[in-house]
Amino acid sequence: MKTILLLSILFCAITMPTLGELTAADLDKIRLIVNDSEKRVKAEIAIIHRKIEGLDTRLRTVETGVAELQGRSIGFGVLRDWIVPTCAVGAFIISIFALVKAQPKQT
Repeated sequence: MKTILLLSILFCAITMPTLGELTAADLDKIRLIVNDSEKRVKAEIAIIHRKIEGLDTRLRTVETGVAELQGRSIGFGVLRDWIVPTCAVGAFIISIFALVKAQPKQT
């Protein structure tokens, strides 16, 4: 029984330093670690922000190119809509002139 009591007192004595408070030096070390990690996080955020800005610029360039292509497509669509009627009217006018010239002249 004495052995168990002595062992339990020994184990309690071993764990006593863990119940102690932090010293000012310990708190300073913790502050340094936190400040270093905060600086690293801020640097990584800055790098990510620069990458996002680069991607944003590239995306705007692509959007501008797509809008330009869509505008050209619409312009060619309108041009195609007018080409067929213009060719038909031109062919009609040319055929009228050909018919007038082909008719024999009456005097």
